[in-house]
Amino acid sequence: METPRHEFDRIPARRPALTRERLLRAALAVFADHGYAGASVRRICQRARANPAAVKHYFGNKEGLYQEVLQAAASAFSGSDPNAGGFAEPDERPPEAMLRDLIRDQLRPVLRRNTIGRYLKVFAWEDMQPSRPYKQFLASGRAPAVASAASIARKLLPPDASNEEVAVATAWLMNQAMPFVRNRDVFRAAPFGLRYDNAMVERLADRLTHLALTGLAGRPRRLD
Repeated sequence: METPRHEFDRIPARRPALTRERLLRAALAVFADHGYAGASVRRICQRARANPAAVKHYFGNKEGLYQEVLQAAASAFSGSDPNAGGFAEPDERPPEAMLRDLIRDQLRPVLRRNTIGRYLKVFAWEDMQPSRPYKQFLASGRAPAVASAASIARKLLPPDASNEEVAVATAWLMNQAMPFVRNRDVFRAAPFGLRYDNAMVERLADRLTHLALTGLAGRPRRLD
């Protein structure tokens, strides 16, 4: 049953954090099931048991709410705090150490079982047909792992690497761990039988970092 408007008007002063969090959880579920285009504010509010005016109050509109979901998803896969302002400046650590941290943080979601599946579904929708808010989110630099991967690529590639080579390397680095995250349940089952725990994530991060460094060490051979 929908909360009467006069009662809802008192909610922001009484428990704003609870209402906002409930909307974010509901939005994640709806965006995961229907994508950005197929989701509606009405459906999200029905799931959250909130008045539609709450979306305007906390997020401005559906796009603002989606941007918050994307930020939470990006933070979950990068291992960063969404309120911390992103990664450290690129020149504070050697690129090899930054690369290992990037890959390890990409792998950490395999240890969680709460919202990772829904975040993956949100990104799957975007893989099929990127929405305008998603493109704006990437262009805004609010996905800290993208900036970090680009900095690492520039440092590890040869000095005369082209912008195209840097862009390709950045996209490649951003997906080093994704097969293990997307297919977590597949790799846990036979015939692979991977046992995901903290020690395994550390070993896998070491291995993937080694492979990535080997690949970035030189130029590819000509195929013709």
